[in-house]
Amino acid sequence: MKKVLFILFQLGALVGQASSFDLFDVIVYSEYYFDGIMAEVDGEVKVESLPLNFEMGVPANTDSVFFVSGSADSEAEVKHLSVLNTNNRSFIQVNVLEPKFRIFIFYPIEKNGANRSGEFNLEINHDIEDAHIILQEPLVAENFTFSEKDAETFQDQHGLNFKRIHLNNFRANTNKSVSFNYENPSNDISINTLQGMLSDNAPPSALQPSQSKTPPVRHRLPLWQPLVVLGIVAIVVGWMFHTQRKLEHKGEMLTVHESGKGKFCTQCGTPIEAHQKFCANCGVQL
Repeated sequence: MKKVLFILFQLGALVGQASSFDLFDVIVYSEYYFDGIMAEVDGEVKVESLPLNFEMGVPANTDSVFFVSGSADSEAEVKHLSVLNTNNRSFIQVNVLEPKFRIFIFYPIEKNGANRSGEFNLEINHDIEDAHIILQEPLVAENFTFSEKDAETFQDQHGLNFKRIHLNNFRANTNKSVSFNYENPSNDISINTLQGMLSDNAPPSALQPSQSKTPPVRHRLPLWQPLVVLGIVAIVVGWMFHTQRKLEHKGEMLTVHESGKGKFCTQCGTPIEAHQKFCANCGVQL
């Protein structure tokens, strides 16, 4: 009887530790799109686990975090996540409503002349049966080293090098930290080097009329992620510019009013008559 109870207890523990994820990968890009680090969390939540209260630790010096719900092929919702701090711990929180999501974490890389060093620490509030941490080796890197000696090394079809480690039965609120070091004498970023390589490696036959009916395969740069970020930045900058112009226009109208050359509403700039007590446009009391 005791053996049966023990087996049932063990099975219950295994069920209780079942992961909420079908997929959980972290890809770390160092000096790829910009001269810092971008960590991309690619997750897929089991439908029965939705909605999912997701919490994840982030570096203390994080610049910004964006949450993208959905996939690149569909209309995605983009949120800017605030970095929270409690007990010297920096983290983010988000309520995941759709199965697929991505999180982009931007933070600086340590620089000492040409030397570069960085790290990523995985810590979330849910168990994961199978997870991966993948590091893209920068094209601008020399003497590259990775903390995980048993990491799997592979290349994509265009020669970009990656390091990958597999985390099996990763427990909630535990930590897995990876680090890397390299030299970047050029002080450039990988995307510029990659674009130059694609341009320089165009085959001479490309300059001649093609005899093949098969279209050439071209490397598709993964640019939709930074475009999302750049779009958000553009909206913020545009809003700030509009607000500044509105304040300047208001100041100009106020100056004209004070100089006695004309009377205008100090709120919206609409011309007013001397007898008016309220603006006919915005209704403010004059």
